[in-house]
This record gives sequence, structure tokens and C-alpha cells, in this order.
Amino acid sequence: MTLIKRQANKQDDQSNKVHLSLKFGMAFILLFFMSPLIAGKHHSHQNIQETAVELVRSLIPDGITIKEITAGKIDSRIHFKQCSQALEASSSMGKHIAKNWTIAIHCAGKVPWRIYIPVKAELTQKMITSNTTITRGELITADKLTLIEREISNRNKKYFSELTDIIGREARRTIRPNHVISSSMLQEALMVHKKESVLIYAKNARLKISMKGTALKNGRYNEMIRVRNNSSNKIIDAVVIDRGVVAVNF
Repeated sequence: MTLIKRQANKQDDQSNKVHLSLKFGMAFILLFFMSPLIAGKHHSHQNIQETAVELVRSLIPDGITIKEITAGKIDSRIHFKQCSQALEASSSMGKHIAKNWTIAIHCAGKVPWRIYIPVKAELTQKMITSNTTITRGELITADKLTLIEREISNRNKKYFSELTDIIGREARRTIRPNHVISSSMLQEALMVHKKESVLIYAKNARLKISMKGTALKNGRYNEMIRVRNNSSNKIIDAVVIDRGVVAVNF
């Protein structure tokens, strides 16, 4: 009986070893075939960053030179489920000029998620600068200006890249040499001066006439000013339409 028991126990041990071997074998096979799935179940941080960069690149207006666009780093401890769809990127700024952006990256797949990525853009633009001192009230002429390429540092300023946008306007304040000229420095030049003679155009649906008058105040393009009709001495309101010329409807 003892011999039979020993043989039975030996068979049980062998059977247990076989079961354990099978379990380890199956676990190894499952791990081998599932390892690519485990490795690929998280979305690449690099792909998320590239998506943010590409959106910013597409939103930079024409005429702006892109030197470099970089996305902020994502904490390596944060993982995102692999998105079953193409990532979506959005910005509340629209087409704009800016150094700093915040881009929303959104996965609309089976396991949705969203992250906001800071993006920095190094941009340059052709800008018009003063090559001499331009005093307040002085008329802007081509010989006072230079066109150069400079880094964009303030998105709230409107920079000029065409000389025709500035020539003929007037300095609102004194502009020092080598200063980038922005819209806040300029104003429309006076086209009519107080007490000077002006030509008054008067028109209606059937008739157009002209007469001489005297401006009672300074006037810039499209401004309404008071003018005296020299023939009748009547004072009228007229719109400045050109140098020394105003118009009125009757």
C-alpha cells in the first residue's frame, strides 16, 4: 500500500509540474503577442506636440516669416490613450500674429481626452522704420523711411510693410531715428487748414455745382468741418474729400 501511495504522489507531482509549465507557457505566449498592444496603447507626446505646431503654422498670416515654432513639453508622467481618430487642434485666436499661443488638442475617439499645449512662435516681418527724426505734425515722406526685417515682439501693434501705407500721413508725435513705425504714431494729414480757401462741391441727384469757400477749422480726410460759402456768406457743414476740397449734398 505504501508503494502504491508513493507512486500516486509521484504522478500527482508530475501532473502539477505539467500544469505549471502550461500556465507559464501560456502566460509567455500572451505576453509575447500582447506586448505591441501594451506598447502602443498610449498616444505619442511627440505626435500631440507636432499637431499643435502644425496648427499654429497654418494660422500665421501671409507676409510673416516663420523662424521657429516650438511646442511646450508634456509631463512624461501623463499618458493619453491611443486615439482611434485623427487628433483635432483648435485655437481661439484665429489667424493672428503672436509669439505665444495656447492650443487645445482633442481626441474625439472611443476614449476622448483633451490637453492644452503652450506653443512659442519666433516670427519676423518686414517693418518700416524711421531713418531720421520726424517731428510731431511733420508729413511722412519716402526719404525719411527704411524697410527692414525685424522680430515681431508685440502682437497688439500694427506694423507697416508697405511704404504707400505711410507716405502722406502725419506724425502724431515725434519719432526718433531707427524706431519701428506703428499705427499709433500716425494720423491722417490735414487736407484743409482753417481760414484757407477751399473748393466746395455741391450735388444732388440732378445737379452738381462748385463754388469757392473758406474753411472755418482744420480738416482731415473724411472729416466733417464748417465752411463759409464766399458768395452767400452762408455757413454749411461739408466733408473733406481731398486737399483743399470739400463736398456737401443738397
